[in-house]
Amino acid sequence: MLSKKKLSKTFWLYAVIPFAFFMGLAVYDGTVWCVDSASYTSMDFSREPVYPLFLLLIRKIFEYFDFAGTMYDQPSYLFCAVIIQSLLWVYVTSKLGFFMYKTAREHVYEGKAQLIGLLAVLFQIAVCCLNRFAAARGSMYSECIMTESLAMPLFVLFNIRLYMAVKEYNFKNNAVLFLLCVLIASVRKQMLITLLIWGFVAFVLYLLIKKTRDVKRFFKTCLLVIVAIVSISLIDRAYNYVLRGQFVEHIGNSKGGLDTVLYTADADDSKLYEKYDDSEDYPNLSALYTKIYETCVERELTIDFAPKGYELGEQSKVSNSDWLAMTSHYADSYDVIGFDVILPLCDEYVEENFPGLDEVSRQIKEDRVEKVLLTELLKKNLAGIFKGESKSFLYVFWANVLKALVISVANISPSILIKASLVIYIVFITLMFRVGLIQKRENYLLLSFIVLSGVLINSVVTGSMIFPQPRYMCYSMGLFYLMGCCGIL
Repeated sequence: MLSKKKLSKTFWLYAVIPFAFFMGLAVYDGTVWCVDSASYTSMDFSREPVYPLFLLLIRKIFEYFDFAGTMYDQPSYLFCAVIIQSLLWVYVTSKLGFFMYKTAREHVYEGKAQLIGLLAVLFQIAVCCLNRFAAARGSMYSECIMTESLAMPLFVLFNIRLYMAVKEYNFKNNAVLFLLCVLIASVRKQMLITLLIWGFVAFVLYLLIKKTRDVKRFFKTCLLVIVAIVSISLIDRAYNYVLRGQFVEHIGNSKGGLDTVLYTADADDSKLYEKYDDSEDYPNLSALYTKIYETCVERELTIDFAPKGYELGEQSKVSNSDWLAMTSHYADSYDVIGFDVILPLCDEYVEENFPGLDEVSRQIKEDRVEKVLLTELLKKNLAGIFKGESKSFLYVFWANVLKALVISVANISPSILIKASLVIYIVFITLMFRVGLIQKRENYLLLSFIVLSGVLINSVVTGSMIFPQPRYMCYSMGLFYLMGCCGIL
């Protein structure tokens, strides 16, 4: 048991510091309105259910008590949301500090354990400081009206609980882990990676490693992951049924992938859609594809117009080209393809071929059209990989994954940070095996493995479906550097 003096000291270190930091900046900066914020406050059809419902609940409470007016040039209820979000970050940062302190005490003396707990707090704060004071966005996610404000701290809780579930496999830990995964993926669909991480960790520990092998636990984990996926879908569908009268998931799930496959598409791909031309559901679909592709070419949005990085055409690889310049062009083209090309042309297509649909039915139809466009191009590219084709598709994939890995631990500018990130990963993995396997610090090894798995899986998923940027990649950054420091200490 800790003495009262030590307990008071750790409370000050792990609770008061994050409270002062997050709440102080919340009051100083106020509500930060972002490009996507309106889609959450308006409960747009393209958004997952939890965050819009979170904002709706606060707004209804304010309306009930007749609280009106504005704060920081935004409706006052949004500042209440910022306060709640900031308190969540305080709680999670503090919990991580106490968790790391308690875990470290099993291997190191009291003073070093307290230092590790403090580092856990400071690294979470440091990542927020980068976003607030160094990055172009100039604000912390806890202050923003966007899903990251909830998803990022919940992801830290997920890592803690996954560690606990592996260390002490019981009903409570697995139930909490399951609920966390369902909640966080219902906040932001990118966080389906939590299920991939959970499944991957279970695969390695319960099937590959002899010491921890337990086939029964692996299949139980697989079952929980499947039930979680079904639950996430049902929550989404129930939300849209109540709100829109349609038992469907939110729209826009295909847009990110479609933007990516169109970037490396060509004119002959219109043949993929000719089989739909005489159908009732997707008439003249090949003509729609041709119009989308030609518009992309006209606006120089495809890989052939990358100013650098694709001079060698399909022979371009990350090893022989300026892959970073290509990914920059891809990132610049990504949203333009989705919002300025696909969206208006699919609007026009649905209006022409399915006149008289109500707004919700029209949006659902557009979403299904986008899904078919994506499915055919994706099938062609995946099949092409096994035939030695689809080289431009593979090039974009590997370049984006590489960029995602760099952004997860550093930045792409200045360019020296790209090489530095490689060194950082080598040092991290070396420490993980030296301290974890040779010195047999199993707690450190397990935590490092979970964090590294999160970085790798998020990089692969994000790199394959959407262009990497710090907003999508910094979920594990604080944990990554924390575990690196633990390896040194």
